[in-house]
Amino acid sequence: MAKKKDVSRFRPGQMAVSCAGHDRGKLYVILDLEGESVLLADGIRKTVEKPKKKNIRHVCRMNYIAPIIDARLNGNCAISNEDILNAIQLYEQDAK
Repeated sequence: MAKKKDVSRFRPGQMAVSCAGHDRGKLYVILDLEGESVLLADGIRKTVEKPKKKNIRHVCRMNYIAPIIDARLNGNCAISNEDILNAIQLYEQDAK
């Protein structure tokens, strides 16, 4: 049985990587928490309007929130698919 993860460590806006499933290794942004699940978006296939729901046991969170996403969340503005896409691309460029 998989080890239970602490839900309180997940925050909207954090980057997360899928650790299980057909999308293993894919980078997402956490949009919201729903019990033991997170809603994820990548800006292309999984949009803000139709996010992917994934169990937190199958997600590895990253201690990184993109500045553009953080500014939107702190300003109570809506996050767009372009914001998510830009945040993921920026993170990937910084990781190289």
